[in-house]
Amino acid sequence: MRLHYALRSVLFATPAVLIATGAFAQGETCGTAQVITGPGVYQADGPATGGGAVGGCISASANADWYVYTPSFTGIAQITSCHPMNAPFKDTELSVLTGTCGSLTCVGWNDDTPCSGVIFPSFLQFNVVSGESYYIQWDDRWGHASFYWQLTECYGAVEGLTYMDNNSNGVWDSTETVHPTMLQIDPGAMHHYSSGHPYVFCSDSGSYTITVPNPPLYHTAVPASQSYTVNAQGTVVNGMDFAFQPIPGIYDGEVSLWGWNPWIGHDNTYHINYQNLGTETLQSQVVMTVDPLLGFVSSTPAPTSVVGQVVTWDLGTLALDASGGIHVVLHCDSTVAPDTAMVNTVDLLTTQTDIAPLNNHDELLGHASTSWDPNGKDVDRIALTTDQVSNGQSVEYTVHFQNTGTLPAVNVVVKDPFDSDWDLNGFEMIGATHPYQISVDDQMLIISFPGIMLPDSASDPLGSIGGFSYRLKAKTTSIPGTLLLNHADIYFDFNAPVATNTTVTEVNAPESISEQAYANGFSIYPSPTNGSAYLLWHGDDAMNASINIIDATGRIVLNKNVSALHRDRTIDLDFSTLANGSYTLRITTEKQVRIGTVMVQR
Repeated sequence: MRLHYALRSVLFATPAVLIATGAFAQGETCGTAQVITGPGVYQADGPATGGGAVGGCISASANADWYVYTPSFTGIAQITSCHPMNAPFKDTELSVLTGTCGSLTCVGWNDDTPCSGVIFPSFLQFNVVSGESYYIQWDDRWGHASFYWQLTECYGAVEGLTYMDNNSNGVWDSTETVHPTMLQIDPGAMHHYSSGHPYVFCSDSGSYTITVPNPPLYHTAVPASQSYTVNAQGTVVNGMDFAFQPIPGIYDGEVSLWGWNPWIGHDNTYHINYQNLGTETLQSQVVMTVDPLLGFVSSTPAPTSVVGQVVTWDLGTLALDASGGIHVVLHCDSTVAPDTAMVNTVDLLTTQTDIAPLNNHDELLGHASTSWDPNGKDVDRIALTTDQVSNGQSVEYTVHFQNTGTLPAVNVVVKDPFDSDWDLNGFEMIGATHPYQISVDDQMLIISFPGIMLPDSASDPLGSIGGFSYRLKAKTTSIPGTLLLNHADIYFDFNAPVATNTTVTEVNAPESISEQAYANGFSIYPSPTNGSAYLLWHGDDAMNASINIIDATGRIVLNKNVSALHRDRTIDLDFSTLANGSYTLRITTEKQVRIGTVMVQR
């Protein structure tokens, strides 16, 4: 398969194309082309039959799917088969022609375009005139299978590249990586997540400036900004590139650990993500210390060594901007008591002196469970002070999903809307269980898993689970009382979306936390609660804690034992069986007793 890159508003002068006619079904010839009324997502049934012998703009092909599109505006149209509903391998070929059947002229064509998540898709961007008909042909030169394609209408379009300019020459070299990052477009504080090669977004008319609010650590964005003007419909602005040039001599690695509560009596998968954030190569290894109540089963890739509860992976040399993931399977024994606290930790060890050792360590606290919500969302912080918000403290989210149907899920798409209190410039992807495709535009995060082929839970309980994790920051203008809400909608193929729970993180004034919560050593959120709540521990790590809920008569109505309380970590509490009213919450550890109150109100 050859890889050429012919697209982007280029007119190819070709002779008129003569289309054969005959007894073909709807959409199989120019004369029977399906009418496209406007922008949207369409399904091609696969060009396995029909009339495409002339091959449109490119070369001979036996069959084709035909569509006719007549825009009601003058501007730019974009057509792509780089769509999240397509499997990873969808080799398509696209032609766009204008004129009348029997006398068509090529407008443009495309075969292979770089795309995150789909191999060998097509993309074409071309100028359109209101009222003129454009014939869209998907031919069978490279494939016959059905697929999805999308039509978008733009006043203007902007294109560029964000990349790691390791040699600081201001030119993207083939050995340098394309680096996803959030772009901000002003005026309007609009956002676009640059994850493509190149990135492309639609633009209204006017003059705008693009900036990179958070370039990669220890790198400088060159130039600092890019300005453009769209003063006429159909304007295409090229070359809005940003080179991330390194500050030499910096060693910094990062590691993250994420997953879900261990399921008693089952294997559970945990995910380690690591990255070289610095500007020099790193000699490193990852070391995971497994909780004594869990047993190591396997990992991908396989570990270098397993000694007791310590599992090690030698990473060798990590190149600049190199990253990777390790999927670890741990078994939770059937004898473990429900709600038992467990802690797994991970460390990134380097032979060089790391400039920021704090991000070389991560830990994941969980509680042994007998069941769990297969489609849900977790947050690591239910409270932030305004000082933490000002200092850019991130909130970490994990979304998990499971195919509980009876057949494999071919595609999974997760839509995660952000409310206006979130600062999209602080978005940072941590990792995912499967290859993914991501977009962030306006206030919507869409993560797609095309061709995931997620097994059903009955045939493969562990393999039927997927998920991802990311970080987000609140706007620095957030005031006490601000509730940072977050939920996700999960789409399995063509089924109705499955909504996750809504997480809540509250912004508080520092004094309210210190005077109320820190005096007790813990916080309860939300209070009043209608059933579910979180206990956030503010003190030093404490072992063997007993949590008692006491009613007005002094009777213990609920009790929960945990093996450990960790600073700034949460414990789930369930008050759903309690009547409305005020209760005393008493926490007893090996060294101290802490008292607080909680209100139940429905």
